[in-house]
Amino acid sequence: MTDNLLTSPGSLLSDGQTLVASYDIEQGQRYGCLSRLARPEIHNAALRPFHLDIGKHDQVTVINGMGVALGDSVIGIEILNTLRRRYPELMIRVLRPACASDSVEALYRMAHEAGIISELARLPARLPDRGIVIDMGNQLFRHDFATQEMHDFFYNHMGLTAANIPIEDKQNRWLRKLSLPDFPGDGQRYVLLSPGSSTPLRAIPRRHYPEIVERLHQRFKLPVLGFTRIAHPAYRCIARECDSTPKFIAAIAGADYLYSADSSALHIAAGFQVPTRALFSAIPPALRTRYYPACDAVWLGDDSTRQLHQSNDAILLQQVAARFDRFFQDNEL
Repeated sequence: MTDNLLTSPGSLLSDGQTLVASYDIEQGQRYGCLSRLARPEIHNAALRPFHLDIGKHDQVTVINGMGVALGDSVIGIEILNTLRRRYPELMIRVLRPACASDSVEALYRMAHEAGIISELARLPARLPDRGIVIDMGNQLFRHDFATQEMHDFFYNHMGLTAANIPIEDKQNRWLRKLSLPDFPGDGQRYVLLSPGSSTPLRAIPRRHYPEIVERLHQRFKLPVLGFTRIAHPAYRCIARECDSTPKFIAAIAGADYLYSADSSALHIAAGFQVPTRALFSAIPPALRTRYYPACDAVWLGDDSTRQLHQSNDAILLQQVAARFDRFFQDNEL
């Protein structure tokens, strides 16, 4: 029964009264008797589609918003920024999983400091007793997360109509509100390489890294920087210099060009209109980059990977790696 609860499209209740996140349970947190959060006063578009006139309310609480991944959070906070701009007096309260990584939580603190989020709190928490309450828990297990463009998904699941939202509110421009440190690049221009991802299914195979560095260096005549070690004279690993989320964002914002896998880096680059080429081997790129005019996305997947977020299937990963091999053999970059 617990396994079914952990994959249900929403948050959970402990002992019928305390809000908890299935992600925290997966990370080892222990709570009392668990049940699905399925109450009529709490909005969950995965259970019942809804539309809200948020302007008629003074407070909105988002449970488990906006995921535990950095890229998802960059996009999700864009929706909160739209609410902030439209309703400056609205109190936006976000309840976060207790075990989310420090790097992701730093992004939410930055959004709070920028005035987008009014209040941040960690789960477990009591049920809110006022205002609009929206459950965004377990988005990965919502049926349309793999079939809608991600901004549209978040807008629709926040009770807004995505089709009515201007494209410029789907480009992560909220990132420009952040106070970022100066990237210690000695004032030099550079190209950025971000070939990794949170899962091997979406990452560029490591054997191609030196080749990519060489081609980028030949094309742009600029040093190539990145976040992983690669043996090449034109390359510099900046992982130690980017040991925080603000520094990571600053490095991306300052690049002349980004070459990336399907990762958070491309969503950050979109917010600063950094020209980007991104290689997608799982979720089709139109569902992640449709509103990014500066991103040239390449689809290397097929029907076997079209709606997968991750996989440990060795045969499937070999097939994906082979498609990357053919791509680099047949294309300049």
